[in-house]
Amino acid sequence: MAASIFLLSAVILFFNTAALENAADQAMENQFDRLFELLSFILEAHPLVSILLVFMNNFISMAQMLLLGVVAGISPLVTMGINGALVGVMFSLTVEQGIPLLPIIVFGILPHGIFELFAFFLCGGLGLKFGYHCIASPLPGKTRMQSYRFIWKEAISVLPLVVLLLIAAAFIEVLLTPRLLQLIL
Repeated sequence: MAASIFLLSAVILFFNTAALENAADQAMENQFDRLFELLSFILEAHPLVSILLVFMNNFISMAQMLLLGVVAGISPLVTMGINGALVGVMFSLTVEQGIPLLPIIVFGILPHGIFELFAFFLCGGLGLKFGYHCIASPLPGKTRMQSYRFIWKEAISVLPLVVLLLIAAAFIEVLLTPRLLQLIL
C-alpha cells in the first residue's frame, strides 16, 4: 500500500505537472529549493560528511513515518504522497527539458534507490499498519494496545535492516550515483 501511494502520486504529478503548475508552484518550488540547497551542500562536503547527512536525512524521514504512523497513519500517508509527487514532478521536468528519462532512472535512482526505496516502503507500510490497527481496527484477537505492542515489536525488529539499507543507499548515492549521472549527462 505504501508503494502504491508513492507510485500513484508520482504518476499523477508526472502527467499533471503543467496543469498544477500555477496552483502548487510556490509549495513545490520551496521543496525543490530546499532539496537543491541540501544537494549543493552535500556535494561540496567531504564524502563521509555527505554520507552521514544523506543517511541522517533518510533515517529521520523513516523514523518519523514509523513513529507518527500511530496517529491514524497520516504521517506515512503524507510522506509517501509528497515524495511520490516530487519524483513525478522531477521526472516531468526532466522530460520537458529533453533529457531521456530511462537513463536517469537506471543510473540516477536505481543504484541507491533499490536500498532506499525498500526501506522507505517498509517504514511507510509499518507506519500505515500502526495507524490502521491502532485507530481503526485492532489486529484480529487483540486489543488496540496489544496491537500497538505487537506492531511496535515488528518495527523494532526491522530497524537494523532499515539502518543497513539506508547506510548502503547513502554510500551509493554519494559515491557512485553522481559519477553514473556524469556519464549520461
